[in-house]
Amino acid sequence: MGGVSPAFAAKKPTPVVTMTSGDVTVYKVGDAPDTIPDDVRTAVIATLTGYVNAATVMPLQQGAVDDAGLATALAPAVAARLAGPDRAVLVDEGLPRAKPTSKVKVTATPVALTGLADGAGSVVVVTATVDTTTTAKTTKGKLVIKRTGDLVLEPDNGTWKITGYTLNVDRAGKAVRPTTTTTVPVAPAAAPTPVTAAR
Repeated sequence: MGGVSPAFAAKKPTPVVTMTSGDVTVYKVGDAPDTIPDDVRTAVIATLTGYVNAATVMPLQQGAVDDAGLATALAPAVAARLAGPDRAVLVDEGLPRAKPTSKVKVTATPVALTGLADGAGSVVVVTATVDTTTTAKTTKGKLVIKRTGDLVLEPDNGTWKITGYTLNVDRAGKAVRPTTTTTVPVAPAAAPTPVTAAR
């Protein structure tokens, strides 16, 4: 005997959102790029997509956040905040799960990206302005989660991780009592001039 029956084994979470980039602005010094390079945009969007699926989709699908996904998306200093009051704004847990027959739906506006480039021509900080709406039908009724604000990302050994944030989260619907959670931690600063805007 022993082992876990396949019928009771946890199913792999199904990603339901892929973020896309929108307007791009670059704060640069000297002969820096006029826009955020494609490889940086791709890496940043991949991190944002992974974060939303780990922090929102996974708990609604399976009742718990995707810890591995969060570890990939969040820098250590931000991950440490999951143990404090900011957890309520960073992840969506403790909520009724979506019905097995109902999909979790996430819509996201194109993400505006603001990059900071150093004198060597490398983009070293990117601020992503996010606006996502998550809806799900649960056993307790409809659930709507609206998350807006800025996520600050920096390169970390070939990937881009979230190092700061200013977020507002609204949760409403029959499944929960309406709540609004706002957090404004200190984020990395950006140089003020000069500015180049590009798409």
